[in-house]
Amino acid sequence: MKIMTRLGVAAAIALGSASLSLTVMAADYPEKPVKIIVPFGAGDALDASARVIAEQMSAELGVPFPVQNIPGAGGGKGTAEAAKAAGDGYTLLMGSTGAMTARPQISNSGYKTDDFVALAQLVEAPIGVAVKADSPFNSVADIVAAAKAAPGKIKYATPGPGASQHINMEIFAKEQGIKLTHIGGKGGRGAVTKALSGEVDFVFVGASNYSALAKGGKLKVIALGSPERVSYFPDVPTFREQGFAHDFAVWFGLVTNKGAPADVVAKLRAAIAKAATSDKTLKMYATQNLSPAFLDGDAFQQRIDGDAADYGVVLKEIGLIK
Repeated sequence: MKIMTRLGVAAAIALGSASLSLTVMAADYPEKPVKIIVPFGAGDALDASARVIAEQMSAELGVPFPVQNIPGAGGGKGTAEAAKAAGDGYTLLMGSTGAMTARPQISNSGYKTDDFVALAQLVEAPIGVAVKADSPFNSVADIVAAAKAAPGKIKYATPGPGASQHINMEIFAKEQGIKLTHIGGKGGRGAVTKALSGEVDFVFVGASNYSALAKGGKLKVIALGSPERVSYFPDVPTFREQGFAHDFAVWFGLVTNKGAPADVVAKLRAAIAKAATSDKTLKMYATQNLSPAFLDGDAFQQRIDGDAADYGVVLKEIGLIK
């Protein structure tokens, strides 16, 4: 009996010490650099957003926040790499709509949506259709007509298979009764390059990826998925204005691996909220043609879970998952 009592006391002391150690660890966080993985190439709007946030979080929390670009598979490669990290809050991921909520359902991506816990949604960007400057296409109706005349001949690029841009365009194509050929671009900028080179007939990515090229006369933007026209493309009509009742946008936000201590998650959420709503960040969003769309951790988690559920239904309807 005395032996059991001693064992019980020892266990209680050990448990208490472990709890105290965890509390102290969380309070001292961060004690080393915190990596932010961006699952797209350097130069994308997502990359620019991550670097501005990282700079301010470093100043707030006192350690470096290095950004690592891991492009590929429409954001899936970098997201899979982030999923391998320890659940300690020292690896963050700049998540995007398709990579976080759709891709895990389409293929063996190496991760699941619920491998991550939400920290904050940061921005949204309307998805638009752009073509080479000398393209014969001047409207969405032109593309639909060409695709009906030659099924499968019209090619388009998005950041990659399973990206929300890919899924939304496939939904649109199915509704219009047309067949298009999709080519992944390994990121938004890569997709735009394919349109510039003539490899594809049009690109369907966040409008922030080609604003400068369009203003420079190298690309022609023929439709945006925003509910209303945007200030940086005032002459570009929306899908709705062209008779197609669709809005298309992607969101970007920071997450970390599930299992990170609650105190660490709370500390990260507070630091991100401060950085994401600062004047410096908002000015950067304006230069990148990104729309501020901050959601705190709980609200962002609800959106991620809701989008994953909605995509599950849609992906079955269009035949991308069985």
